[in-house]
Amino acid sequence: MEPITLTATTMIATVFFSEAVKEGGKSLGTAVSKMVSQLITAVRNKFKAAGTEGLLTRAEKQPTEANINLVKAELAVQMEEDAGFAAELNDLLAQLQATEVVRQVILKGIEVSGNLEAEDVTQKASRGSSVEQEMLRDVKAQNIRLGNLSQES
Repeated sequence: MEPITLTATTMIATVFFSEAVKEGGKSLGTAVSKMVSQLITAVRNKFKAAGTEGLLTRAEKQPTEANINLVKAELAVQMEEDAGFAAELNDLLAQLQATEVVRQVILKGIEVSGNLEAEDVTQKASRGSSVEQEMLRDVKAQNIRLGNLSQES
């Protein structure tokens, strides 16, 4: 298997079996959701045409490492046998990477019975077309002391 195919199958499996996709893409932007949907549809249609859709269905219902590896192996075979299909998937992956969403979260879900001190905390994002940064979220403490917090994108 070529390194590009191996990388592509891993990325596609990650997209295909991601929790964000399973939840209906709520946290994904409209453009990203559309590309993910196109990717999933292309893979599903190819597996259906090849008579191997059962592998995909089983992995969706039971996303074990073994089942996902079977899907990746079959996907690699399909990509090696059909250059047009491989090009379509690689193009969709490139588009997804270009619209990458960067999410950064610092200090989330912390509950301290005493004092909380945080200093010199910085978030920087330099890539991705969409950046989401959260500094403090769901933080509970008797006293909170913060200093030198910054976010950049």
